[in-house]
Formats: sequence, structure tokens, C-alpha cells
Amino acid sequence: MTSICEHINEQHITWSVQGQMIYKDQCTRCFMEAKSDNGIQVCLKCFNGGCIEMHSPQHSDQHNHYIVLNIRLYEVEQPKQKVEDINKLVIADIPQLESETSVTCLQCQKTLNSPELDGLVQSIKQANSAFQRQAIAQWEHTAQPCEHTLTMEQMPLVEKNLQKCRSCHLSSNLWLCLYCGHVGCGRKMYDGSGGNNHAVDHSKDYQHHLVVKLGTITSDGKGDVFCYKCDDEVIDNFLKEHLATYGIEIEKQVKTEKTIAELTLDANLTLQLSKLIEEGQVLDPIFGPEFTGIDNIGNTCYMNSVVQVFFSIPEFQQLYSLEHQFNCTKLPYNCILCQISKVNHGLNSGEFSIKKVSKSPLDTEGAQKDFYQDGIRLYDFKQLVAKGNQHFLSNHQQDALEYWQLLNGFFQKTEKQYKLQQLSSIFSYDQTTILKCVNCGGHKVNVVKNQEFKVPVEQPTQDQIELYHVQEKQKYEERIKTMKPEDIKPFQLNDLPEYDTTFEKCLQLVKEGERVDMFCPKCQSLQLFVKQEYFKTFPKYLFVPVIRFVQENWVPKKLNASIKIQQFYDFNEFKEPQLQEDDALKDQQAQEYTEDNLQTLMGMGFGENRCKRALIKFKNDVEQAMMFIMESLDDPTQDQPLQQKQQGQQISEEYVEQIVVMGFSPEQARFALSKTDNNLERAMDYIFNHDLELEMSQTAQKQEQQQQQKQDQYENQTSKYELFACIVHLGKSVHCGHYVSYIKKNGEWILYNDSKVAKSAEPALNKGYMYIFRRLD
Repeated sequence: MTSICEHINEQHITWSVQGQMIYKDQCTRCFMEAKSDNGIQVCLKCFNGGCIEMHSPQHSDQHNHYIVLNIRLYEVEQPKQKVEDINKLVIADIPQLESETSVTCLQCQKTLNSPELDGLVQSIKQANSAFQRQAIAQWEHTAQPCEHTLTMEQMPLVEKNLQKCRSCHLSSNLWLCLYCGHVGCGRKMYDGSGGNNHAVDHSKDYQHHLVVKLGTITSDGKGDVFCYKCDDEVIDNFLKEHLATYGIEIEKQVKTEKTIAELTLDANLTLQLSKLIEEGQVLDPIFGPEFTGIDNIGNTCYMNSVVQVFFSIPEFQQLYSLEHQFNCTKLPYNCILCQISKVNHGLNSGEFSIKKVSKSPLDTEGAQKDFYQDGIRLYDFKQLVAKGNQHFLSNHQQDALEYWQLLNGFFQKTEKQYKLQQLSSIFSYDQTTILKCVNCGGHKVNVVKNQEFKVPVEQPTQDQIELYHVQEKQKYEERIKTMKPEDIKPFQLNDLPEYDTTFEKCLQLVKEGERVDMFCPKCQSLQLFVKQEYFKTFPKYLFVPVIRFVQENWVPKKLNASIKIQQFYDFNEFKEPQLQEDDALKDQQAQEYTEDNLQTLMGMGFGENRCKRALIKFKNDVEQAMMFIMESLDDPTQDQPLQQKQQGQQISEEYVEQIVVMGFSPEQARFALSKTDNNLERAMDYIFNHDLELEMSQTAQKQEQQQQQKQDQYENQTSKYELFACIVHLGKSVHCGHYVSYIKKNGEWILYNDSKVAKSAEPALNKGYMYIFRRLD
């Protein structure tokens, strides 16, 4: 070792971590983590994290940042637990991690042992990582002062001893009573850790509700304050003054223990089930390319299931390759394409689908080994996609369909921003909506772009609901027989029963259409219309969300239908039908007012344009229109001609006439004006300097060819699809549950359940919330 290095200076080192985002958990260009065999290196200039093998040297070369901190986390062996009776899933041990660090100059190729770096190294080790800082802020409640923080009356301190619990002499997890200065240990946890409940007991005995956790108090006046009466974290705006009563100077405090938010985050990151289970069966995990799981970093199963499907689509895999990373000089955590290609490579390369042996907490020699993988953690990707969206930035469970829409929009925006191939269009299709009057048979047609073919699901019958209520009531009565009277709560059932249906029945509901009341210009009255949706074109991938979540008396509920679905479908019956042009209802002003009402107002002596405006404004209401006309008699603008709603460029007919007078045809005049933004002078110049006949002929021919190509493409497009992927919501309630995804690869269904990946012989496709079909070209 040596301490001599010319690069220990401000050009290569930032001496303070205050306010800095420190990427010490994971390489920002790949998913190599600090707990990997070699660890990672943190740049001491910009605190970027990079893997030792490739991305840390690459970062050093690109930015001339030579000094790095090597960080490696390793697991400390824990004593085995003996479990006498196990009848549920075993929870894996929470690993205890220790770190080893060293400082290296990549330019000099030597390890540094410089005392002047010790303070910086210690600060980096103690500081929360970039992910932890973001996640902790999201885990923390939006705490507010409670009535007890505002009305508390403090008592003089009797005994000053802040080092240990007064009842059991524990020296950690200590809580200071803000009423009297009593110090007690925290709550006892389910696994026996934490404390002995002495702070809680003191609160119950003396009705002293407010406590602050010693060790979490910082010099800027923050600390974990908890109200036992409100049973929640609260804010004490006068914490500095309240602590001063007991001789605690807040300016001198240094944080030494984890806050509730930090402990909550740790628990969520380390809690893992030891086995992969589907419908009660234990599945064998698989490993390798395209079989990489995604670790749950706090209620992120909705994100994991959607991301797995997107990056299993070959077109996305090809577009977001690692080629961009090789040439990009931006800091990777600030580059959208770097982060997308990082996820794509992480999921599909197989480099991070590493087979490991589970360390069971059971003391059973010779037991069969359980295998698992860590999966990858989408720290930066989650923040990147959800930027500006507080719902998805939080660590609360979210709706997977809403996240699909968010992620799809994110890809669309990225592709436009970087001028990439518009891959998100593989879900896009032309949808034809036909509104048909039941009375006269007239129809209106509207063509729009769509990316979701939503299908409803039939609701359970009343008999099914009543039977489910009886069965659940019987289970409730059996449970309360062994319960204490004070623990019994009234019977309440908010869920709907499970019942069987088919995907064909869901499609039939789509085919039946929707009934709407509209004004019919042909019938000149309000009529019942049938609204039906068809495919004008068929997308490469058909995204089919199932409308499982409904509102019943303003209460959200989930339709727990078991949908029998086939592997192949032909959607030809939803192809746009040929309609009779004679039955088309013209979308003109006649739809906004009736001729009878117009003649009624004009018969009173009012001008035609004034009458039309009034009827349009008040949706064909004669009385309100007449009142408006009377009130606006002095407004001459009401008699001006109405502007016709036209699509495309506005061509001045006056200019057309002036050009025709010079000996040119109306068609030539309109063509020249269309090429020159309706500018008369430029149009005349264009006519004399261009071969109009040739250009008009070429333009017409090109338009005809494009129209024919589009028509041929539509007519030749197959309407046959194969089921490619399915995202499932497990659980009966809208308010809770778990998302997993099934994806067909090489003819086999693969289950992706967060970090766990396995082949599935009987995939739960019947519980699908979103189906993704692939067109059979």
C-alpha cells in the first residue's frame, strides 16, 4: 500500500457528501451490486457507482475521475434457528451484511492508504445511498402535528439517564418521554427483537403519549417522534425546546440509529419467501438468458410484471441494445437510453440470473436444497419512469394497467425525443366506431387511433352472490366460537364470489355494443343508438385489458371471474363492416339544431345566422335561444356568417377566382395555393416556375398508391392471434393483492413472480387482468 498519489486533489475528489446522491448500491450501467463477489467502485468526484470489471474504468476514462472507493458487502454467518412446527411458508433469514472498503487510483493503478481520505470514506459508508434517500422519503408518512404535540405540558426531569432503559437496562432502541424525560425501550417485535415494551408500558401507566427515539435526533432539529395515543408518527414543531427541558442540546446531536422509515425499508427489501408456489404447487426455478427476475423493492410487483412483458417483446430487445452505452458520455443515471438498455440487458443477457442455494432457517441436515436468484433491482428505472408522478414514486401498491399506460407513454416520448423507431406503435391500430340509429338505421362513423382493446366481463348472478354470502357467514360463525367476546367484530362481506366464464363471452359483450341516447339528424329527434367498435387495422401486438374492477354503489369491487381462454383467436368478426353510403348521417350543423326550430325563430323576424348561433349555443332549446337573441340584439357580430368546420388547409375562394381569371383552372389554382400556405403572390410565382400538370399528376398518383397500399395492407392483414403474455392480479379485493406475469417462450409458459422465475405447467391464465396477443403474420 502507498499513500503517495498526485491525484488526491479537488480535480478528482469532492470532499463533502452533503447534499450529494451517492450511487453505492449498484453499478449505474449494469446490475452488478456492492454485495457481488468483487463489489463496486464509487467515484470520489461525482459519486457515480460502477462495476470494477467494466463500467468504473469506462467512467474514469470518459470523465478523468481517477480516485474511487471500492465497496464490497459480504454476509455474516448467523446461528441457525430451530423451528419445531412449520405449517406455512418459511421466511428466509434477514442477512446481516458487513462492508470492506479501500481507495484506489485508477490512473496510477495502486491502492491508497491516505489518512486525509478517512473522513470522506467514513461519511460515504454512513450516508444513505441514492436509492435509500429516495425510497425513505417515499416510505415516510406525511406526518402532521397532533393535538398532543400542541397541548403537552412538560414536567421537570427527576433522573437524567439517557444511556439505557430504566426498567431493563437495554442501551439501544431507546425512546424518551417528552412529558417527563423517562427513557424506555421500544416495542417487542414478532421475532423477539426490538425491545421489551417499557416505553409503551410507561405511556399506558402515566398517559404520557409522546416519545422521541434517541439516536435519530439530528442537529437540524429532526427526529422520530411517535404518539402512542394517535398510534402514528407525528411532527413536533417545538422539538428543540422540548428536548432542551431535559438538557439535550439539539445542535450537538449526531444520528446513530435508524429511523422507522429506514427500518421499514430494510424489512421490505429483505423479506423473501423461500419457495416459488403456484396454486399450492412448488415449482422448480429456472435460470439463464431471458429468465432473470426482478426483485421487489417495496410493493413493486405491479411494475415488475409489466416490465417483464415489455422487455420480452423481441422488437424492444433489439431497439434498446447496449450499443448506445458504448458511445454515451453522459452520467448514466441522467441518461434515459442508458437506463432502458441497462434493464434490457439485465433481463435478457442471463448475466444476473445466477443460481444460488437458499440458506434455510430450519436446522435440518440432509434436507433438499432450494435454489433461487436475487434478480435485478430497478432502483433508477423506477424513478426515471415515474418522474413527476407522485403515485408511482411512492412505495404503495399501484394498478398494473395504469403503470402499463404510464410505461407505454414513457417509451413513446423517449422514441420521439431520440428520433428512434416508433416501437410503441406495435400496439397501435385504427379503430372504427359505428353509431347506428335503432329507429332509422342511419349511421355515423368515426376512425381513431387506439392501443387498448378493452373487454368487459359478465358479473356474477344474484344466486351466486347469495350462496357466497351464506358460505362466508358459516365460516365466520365457526371462527368466532374460539374468540374472546371483546375481539369479535361484526360480520361484513365486501368481496364478490369466484365464478366461471369464458373469453368468448367477454368478446360477445363487446360485439353487443353500448346503448346511448343521441340526437339523430335524420329522425330530427332524440333516438337510441348502438355504439360498436371494430378493427380497421390489426396491430402487431393486441393489448387486451379485462374490466375486472367495477364500482358498485360507489364502492370499488373486483370481479373474480375465472375466464377460460384459448391459446389462439381469430378476431375477424370485429373487422370493420361495409356500410351503405346512403345511410350515412352527415356530421353537419343539422346535428346541432333542427330545421323546425330554426324556422320558428326566423319567423319572429330574426336573421338566419343569429338564430343558428343561438340554437347551437343552447343545444336546440328554442326558449333559451330566443331569450339570448333578445338580450344580444345590439351585437352586430351575431349576424356574421358562421365559420364552417373544415379539415385541412383553408383555401381562399377569392384567391382561386383571381387566379382563374388569369386563365388557369380552379384545380391548378387550389394546388398552387395549397403548396404556398394560401399566399396569393407566392402561388402565382409557383405557377409560373413549376410544371403544374406534371406535379398534380404525380401527387394524385402518389396519393392513390398510398391509399391502395393501405387498403391492400388492411385487406391482407391477418386477424389471427396467439396469446403471448398475461398479467394476473392475485387476490379478491381491489385494495390488496399481488401481480405476476406469464410469458410464453419457446412454446412454454414461464411464471415471473418478482425475483422468482419458473416453468408453469398450469398457468393461471383464467385470472388474467391483461392479455397480450401476438399477430400470426
